[in-house]
Amino acid sequence: MWPLIWAVAGLVFVVSEFIVPEFVIFFFGLGALLNSALVALFPGLQASVPLQILTWLGFSTVSLFSLRRYFARWFKGRKFEDDDQEEWIGRSAKVTEAIAEDSPGRISLNGTTWVAESYNEVFKPGDRVEVVRREGTRFLVTRSLSGLLPVDDDDDQSPSSDPT
Repeated sequence: MWPLIWAVAGLVFVVSEFIVPEFVIFFFGLGALLNSALVALFPGLQASVPLQILTWLGFSTVSLFSLRRYFARWFKGRKFEDDDQEEWIGRSAKVTEAIAEDSPGRISLNGTTWVAESYNEVFKPGDRVEVVRREGTRFLVTRSLSGLLPVDDDDDQSPSSDPT
């Protein structure tokens, strides 16, 4: 019975890691799963719950401190950082939904549409704009940073590339 309890607890911990973002609870689940295997292999441990808890804490602590740095590389998401801004600034996009200063619209860029806003300009569908800044998944756009926008309708066209 105890191996099953530890296995279920371990799975609950592992699954709950998807809710808590610090990548720590996973190792308590791993410790519980290892403890489940140990209790199943050595039935004499089933009589001592305090020893099972100490074993679980030991497995969890050892796995946390020895494996977290290796596993964190695999499970690390990409963060939006200020360095990412440079790849978007100056990119040309096509307006797909009207944009007003108090009402965001949408632009087509890199083959998909994105929410876009403007400080004080109004754009209608079909207008060409340039990206000033990216804020998460929203873009701040303007008519033109350089004063010259490309005339073709290629959504992936950047202002610095040759239109021929």
